[in-house]
Amino acid sequence: RFDVGVVRNPVTSIAGMVSATDIPDWCFVEALGVGRRPRALGPTAADLEGMLRASPIFHAGKVRAPTLWLLGKEDKRVRPLAAFDYIAALRSKDLKVKTVVFPKDSHPLNKPQTEFESFINIVWWLQKCL
Repeated sequence: RFDVGVVRNPVTSIAGMVSATDIPDWCFVEALGVGRRPRALGPTAADLEGMLRASPIFHAGKVRAPTLWLLGKEDKRVRPLAAFDYIAALRSKDLKVKTVVFPKDSHPLNKPQTEFESFINIVWWLQKCL
C-alpha cells in the first residue's frame, strides 16, 4: 500500500500503447511473456486482452493514493494521451490528482527546466500529501 504516488511518463495501457509506440516488441514481452513477438498484422484480440489485463489501467479501481503525474507532451514512446484515461479514472473516485505536462519534453523528461520543475513539484506534492 502506498500513501502517495509520483509517476513520470508511465505506461498505463499496454493494449493502447502497442500500435502507437516505437517499441511494440516491449509490449508483447511485458504483457504476454518472453518469446512473444509482434505479428505483421498487429496484435490479435487475445493479445490485446492479455495486454489490457497486464496494464495498470485494468487495476485503477484499486488505487487509493493521491498521485502526481509528470508527462512529456512530445513523448513518442509512451504517448501522454493514454495517461489521461487513467487520470480520469482516479478523479472519478475523488482522489487527489495533479498533472504537469511539459510541452517541449519527451520520454526521458531530461531537459534542465523540466528536471527543475519536476523536483519542485515532487517535493511540494510529497509535503502536501504525506
